[in-house]
Formats: sequence, structure tokens, C-alpha cells
Amino acid sequence: MGNTWIRWGVVLAFVVSSPAVQAKEGSVEPTRSLVTPRRIPGLMTDERTVPANVTVLTSKELEGSGVATVQDALRKVEGVTITDTVGFGLGSDGSVNLRGVVNSSRSNVLVLVDGVRQNRISGDEVHWQSIPVEEIERIEIVRGGGGMMYGEGAFAGVINILTKQRSDKPLETEQGVEVGSYGWQQYHLAARGRADRFTYSTSYHRRLLTGYREFSKSRNTTVTSHLGVELHPAATLQVHVLRSEDTTDFPGGLTAAQTEYRRRQADMSRVGIFDEETNQVSTDLLLGPWEGLSGAVNLFWRDRIADSLLSGLFTIAPSRGLSLRGNYEWGNDALHNTVIGGMELTDDKATIGTRGSPFGPEDESNRGGYGLYVENTLTLNQRLSLVSGLRYDRFRYAESMSFPAFEGTLRFEGFSPKVGTRYAVMPGLWDVFACYSRPFKAPSVDDFSAQVAQFAGNVDLRPQQADTYEVGTRLTPGPVEAGVTGFYLKTRDEILFNRKDFQNQNYDTRRVGVEMSAKAAWPHARGYTSYTVVDALFHKGAFDGNRIPGTPAHQLNAGIGVSPLPGWWVDLDWQLVNDFYRINDLNNALPKADNYGVLNLTFSYQKSWGRAFLTFYNVTNEEYVSFQSSNASSLSGAGDNPMPPLHVIAGISTKF
Repeated sequence: MGNTWIRWGVVLAFVVSSPAVQAKEGSVEPTRSLVTPRRIPGLMTDERTVPANVTVLTSKELEGSGVATVQDALRKVEGVTITDTVGFGLGSDGSVNLRGVVNSSRSNVLVLVDGVRQNRISGDEVHWQSIPVEEIERIEIVRGGGGMMYGEGAFAGVINILTKQRSDKPLETEQGVEVGSYGWQQYHLAARGRADRFTYSTSYHRRLLTGYREFSKSRNTTVTSHLGVELHPAATLQVHVLRSEDTTDFPGGLTAAQTEYRRRQADMSRVGIFDEETNQVSTDLLLGPWEGLSGAVNLFWRDRIADSLLSGLFTIAPSRGLSLRGNYEWGNDALHNTVIGGMELTDDKATIGTRGSPFGPEDESNRGGYGLYVENTLTLNQRLSLVSGLRYDRFRYAESMSFPAFEGTLRFEGFSPKVGTRYAVMPGLWDVFACYSRPFKAPSVDDFSAQVAQFAGNVDLRPQQADTYEVGTRLTPGPVEAGVTGFYLKTRDEILFNRKDFQNQNYDTRRVGVEMSAKAAWPHARGYTSYTVVDALFHKGAFDGNRIPGTPAHQLNAGIGVSPLPGWWVDLDWQLVNDFYRINDLNNALPKADNYGVLNLTFSYQKSWGRAFLTFYNVTNEEYVSFQSSNASSLSGAGDNPMPPLHVIAGISTKF
């Protein structure tokens, strides 16, 4: 079956990437500007000058593609791996990774919303349900070592999410409703506008879900607000507020035999009900530009509380931080220079434990740290760009753990250098680039400690660092965009869980891969394809030469759409995930995980007033599992999270 999927995938990819595939009515040239390289809101960089494989998804593209969640949008992009690690299905929280750096729920990619880190200090995961896709203005994905600019955690790259914060009209509203299979309900209200020197935005988002599997109900409410004040022509103050509440039933992973017997069942020995609450406030003071100088001051405070109503597990994680960022540029068309620098201070705390536990007190981690960075970009004749930079991060952990029994201080520091170049072979049409970087990632609280006695903690873990090399090319001839990037990651001390020893351990690994993408846009047709191949191996130690479990060797996404009548669209979207070992199978001794291919079909009608759609997910009724694990020696260990068969979501959204 896997070979059949591959053959069909190659055919579909060839069709989609050919010039005959075209795009939606009224489409414009896709934006090629990035906020991410400078980290100052509103200060953009042409993505074609960045020596890295980058992708920008705009709000128009998200609306046109009809994605229901952020994960739906990200999975179509080359280099991204998404797995449902908790078994909710239908757009629930899961693991999002880049370039095959897959490790259970850990992200290994830094995720930001309006410049504020979303990765949790406790386990590095991201609560995706608190980020409604309807509120997103743009998503910027920068692959490779983003550690030079963003610091600890940007190990395989950066996903920078920017939300809708204003309108040029005095008042603009959006409202939408969705209904679907398995109790899917989604409601969205938003208002934004501008009045003299003030900009504002506020939104309400509610999602309800019965769930495909038993014991998988979910409900989420997220409210956001933004306020901007122009204090001076060269000074603007912005305030951002987010509150999210979520209650979700966790059905537990199934054994392969249980999945085969009845896919919808819950493992009642592992079920849970989790309450999540996030409160976040951040401010940005934007200065400039003034004679080539711009700057930003960012302050944030966030409090996260997670409670398990059945097991008593809880996490309380308040965080706060300050960052100062500066940008200075000078020159002309013949020679242009940009210097970016900054400083970041963070203070995080995580209290984790079991309420009323007989095993002893909860674990507590107090992490304080700082980072300093500077980067210089020299551009000659608008064709050749030379980039170099260096960052230093230092963290101090004050730990109090029960498993293992440890109380003391741990310190980590790391340098993250970067050098790169980009050359416009044919300006505006063809670019080539190359880059070297060395990202740094410190262990998380969950890496060190364990919640139950049968798992052994490990306070001897070392931070991860990876020598990252990449070389690529971009083609942008008119309505067609295409790119190919080759990458090599040689990681020292990657943290992976060894099920045999029941603890996290350090390993040397290496990954070699290629990312390819193409998309085209014409008035009556559109299409895209993305393909990633990764060879992920242990480099030294007991598992030298073995494949790293959980990393698919091949991932293909492809889509094609046609517009038979003005405003009407019919889109087919297909995903193939092929050739990977089950999580925990470090010895590669068990049968490989099952390959899967999923086909979706969308009918939509889109005009200036809004959009209506009907999407059929998994139209071939593929019985697939995106997260497949083991107990390292057999398939008896729980870990399969079956995904839904054919299901339907319909919705309508309007704008005034």
C-alpha cells in the first residue's frame, strides 16, 4: 500500500508543480516580507534576502485554504512534522516539529505569538488551542538554527505568529460559525479599527468538540485584545492581552491490538480530564525609524495553570520577561549595511506535582536567564548579502525535585554563531543562499524530573547544540514560487527518552535532508506541493547507525484547486507520511510504524463580504495513526492515538 501511495504522490506532485496549476480570483503576488529577522513589529525584511528556507502564510492564504486550526496550516509546509500526541483528534493539541527533530511532545522549534514565547518551561510543548487561526494575520516559518536571533529553544527553527491588531477603517467586524462531525462547533467574533492616533482589536473565540474517540470531549474559550497608541510620529505603544480557558478529556493511548479491535475506545487506565488556563499581557514600545535607527522594548507577563481533575497532576508556571532590540541601517543601492542587536531577560517558574501525593512534595523549578546578540548584514549592489552574528545565553536553574531526589542549582550557557550569504543570480527571479548556525537548547523541567516513581529523572543532562548547515535556491517567476533546500544537522547531546532505562538521556545524532516546495496562483486554478526527505540517524553510542524513531523519512503534501464559477472553488488536498519507526524504538527492533495518506476535499464560495465552505476530511476513510509508539521491546506499550475517519466541517464567516 505504501508504494501505491508514493506512486500517486509523485504523479500528483508533478501535476501540481507544473505551470498549468493556477490560483484564486483577485489574488496578488504573495507577500515576501518578514518581521522575524529583525524582531521589531512593522520593520520588515524581504524574505528573498534571508539566507534560510523561509515561508510566509498570510491571513488571505489561510482563509482561502479553509484550514480549521494552526496545525492544519503548518502541516502543508515543507519540513514540518505534526503528530497527535494526546489522542484528541480534530485539531487538538499536538507536537509540531521542523526538519525531523521529533521527540514526543517536545517542539524543538521556538513558537512565538506577537513576539512572546509560547513554549512551556515545564515540557517545551505549545498549547495550540489557545491560538485561533481566525485571529492570525501572518505566520512566518524560518527553518534552521534560529538560535542566533531568538536564543535558547530555537533549535530547528522559529514559527512566529502575528495576530490581527488593527484595521484602517474606524470599525471592521468579523463573525463566523462552524459545525461538523463529532460535535464540532466553533464560534468567532472580532472587532477592530482605527481612530485618530489609536488602533484597537478585540476577539472572542469558542470551540466545542465531542471527539472521535470515547472520553475525548473538549471545550475552549479564547479572548484577545490589542490597543495601540501613537505617542509621537516616531514612538508607538502597543498592549496585547490574551486569556484562554480549556477543558479537555484525554482518552489515553491504545496498544496496536486495541486499535485494531476498536479504534474509538479509550484506555480507561490512562484517561484524564485537564483544565488549562492561560493569562498573558505584553507591551511593545516601538521607536523610530529616525535617521536609520529603530528600536523596540518588550515586556511580558504570563501565568499558566494546568490541572488534571482525575489524577491530581498540576502545573503552575508564571513567567515574565524584558527584551531590548535595536536596528541601525545605512547606505545606498551600491552598499547597504544593517546592524541588529539586543538583550533579553527572562524569569520563569514551574511548580509541578500531584495534589495530595503520598510520594512527597511537588517539583519546583526557578529559571532565570539572559541573552545578548548582535547580527550584521552587508548587501552589495542589492544582489549579494553577507550575514554574520553571535549570541550568548546563560541560564540558572534552582531545582527542587522528588524523582530524582535533588535540590540544588544547575547552570547552562551556550554560544550561537551564524554566518550566511545570499546571491541574486537573477534579481527578483532566482536566488541562491548558504548558511551555518549553531543553535543552543537547555533541558526543560520535564527532561530533568519525573512525576511517578517508576520513571527515573536525570539531572546530569547536558544542553543540546547542533551544527546546522543549509544551502538552497529560490525561484519566483511571476505567479510561481518554488524552492529547494538541502540541510545537515549534526547534534551533540540531543535529549531523547530511553524507555529501557526509563529516563531522558543525551545522544549524538545527525540529520540530512532536502526540502522542496512549489506553488502557483492564477485566476481560475491554484496548487501547491511540498516534499521533505530526512535521513535521521544516531551518530555515536549504543544506538550508532540506528534510525531515530518518530522521524518520517518522507513527507509529501499536495493540493490542487479549480474555480468553475466566479467565487466558487473546489480544492483537493493530500498528505502522505511514509517510513518511520515507532517512538521509543531506539533499537529499531520492532516493525516500522504504519504509513498513511489522507485526502481532503473542500467546496467554498468566497467574496468580499466573507466566505462559506464545506470540507470533507479523510474522504477515503484511511484508518491512520499520526502518533505511534511502543514500550521499546514490543507493541504492547500504549501509544497509538487513532485519528478520525471521514468527517465533515461546514462554516460561514462574514466581514463588515
